[in-house]
Amino acid sequence: MSGRGLHRLRERARQDDGVAIVAAVSVAMLVGMLALAIVAVAVYETRATGRDRARSVAVAAAEARVDKLIASIQATAPASLPCGQLTDSFTLAADSVDRTATVTYYDAAGAEVPCGSLATTRLAQAAIRTTADTGPIVGTQPAERTVETLVRLNPSFGNDLDKAIFGNAGVRLANQANIYGQNGQPDADVYTNGDVYCSNNQHFFGSLIAQGQIRLENTCTIEVDAHARTGITATNPGVTINGRALVSSGNISLGPAKLGQQARASGTVSGNVCSTSGKCVGGQSVPAPATATFPILNWNATTQSEWAANGYTTVVTFPRTGFACGWYNGPNLVGRDGKSKSLNGKADGVGAWMYANAWKLTGPTILVSTCTDKVTLQGVDVAINDNLAIFAKGGMTFSNQTQIYATTSIHRNLYLIQPYDSVSAPGSCGDGISLDNQVTVQNTVDVLMYSPCSIRKANNTEHYGQIYAGGTATIDNRLEMYYQPLPVWGVQSATSSVEYYNLEILYKRENA
Repeated sequence: MSGRGLHRLRERARQDDGVAIVAAVSVAMLVGMLALAIVAVAVYETRATGRDRARSVAVAAAEARVDKLIASIQATAPASLPCGQLTDSFTLAADSVDRTATVTYYDAAGAEVPCGSLATTRLAQAAIRTTADTGPIVGTQPAERTVETLVRLNPSFGNDLDKAIFGNAGVRLANQANIYGQNGQPDADVYTNGDVYCSNNQHFFGSLIAQGQIRLENTCTIEVDAHARTGITATNPGVTINGRALVSSGNISLGPAKLGQQARASGTVSGNVCSTSGKCVGGQSVPAPATATFPILNWNATTQSEWAANGYTTVVTFPRTGFACGWYNGPNLVGRDGKSKSLNGKADGVGAWMYANAWKLTGPTILVSTCTDKVTLQGVDVAINDNLAIFAKGGMTFSNQTQIYATTSIHRNLYLIQPYDSVSAPGSCGDGISLDNQVTVQNTVDVLMYSPCSIRKANNTEHYGQIYAGGTATIDNRLEMYYQPLPVWGVQSATSSVEYYNLEILYKRENA
């Protein structure tokens, strides 16, 4: 190649070197820009992920604080309830969480109750609001979340009358009965110093406790325990005991029944469920059922003073002018509906007075009947405007589509009491109180039925409250019962104080 050709090649190479440098610099700049973009995206995503995590931690921390306060309220005596503004802090992994909770209580009228008055005021609702703050992540605002709830408070009283049904001589349920606990809880216990007979289609949301035997036929479901002294017998595959079957001085025969936990007896244990190892254990030392003595509630000056000390200062005594013992045969009376109605042959003197006056009560009231005749309502609706206690020497009988209801949405207590000292032979005196043929009580009226004699409820009835029979408590047909303990005064060892509150959650939500 000539010298001129070599010179041209060298000149072109020098020109290509310049282009390569420019290209290399451009590629380096592009890679740098991409790297910066990747780093920026990574930083953004890290912050976003951290922010999302912080939000999740905040809402979980707020809800956890609300749940803890709910549990605390349900397990705490009124004087020690958490109240007002409460703060706490904790560290979870990389997050430091500060929480501020506010607990506010309200009475039945909706008025706020000061923290210092919780022990002396009947509470109806509690509002809980908790805000959790996880602190800021660099370059972001703090993650703050608020959870709030409103709960209804149902009082549980510290007294001896703590059973849903107490039949001193026995409990007999013939057909279709559902005994529900408080707020869905399995606490509607049924107790007797005699025997329990469940004949058909009953569901107990609590335990059956008998000093005698428990006999379960057809479809009977017990959500907790069946605990008897002398024996338990089940004869149908529709029988279910979701808790334990316990007998301290006898045998257990479960047949084809279902059992959730274990059957233990001092004698023998048999049944289909015993094919599962460890399910049935006989020849054991089994504790006897805890003994409960039928409470004594008399009507006397001491009882009256105790009720008066708790607001029942108005006492109306029968017989009285216009409302004698026996059937009412007076002029027409005007009830809450404003209509004049003849009650001749439909009510006794006390029942007639209730129809005409209970809807106008201005405070807790006691009706005392010294008549040997029963307080009677036959197809007569009664509205009550305040708490009402009836102490009737002759007992009571309501029937023929009688309805009892409150004049407002505020819960009222109705006490149907035949005093213990009104009969000469408690437990052997027939039916002291009977509710027959579609007697309906509105769900805003809680009823305690107490008699030293037997108590019978029959044919399509509802009941919110308790039944205490010194004889046999008999449910003939179709009872829907919702256990609600009522405060009682004048009973041996009973107190009127609220022991704790059961909670019903009305709502729980995040509030942004």
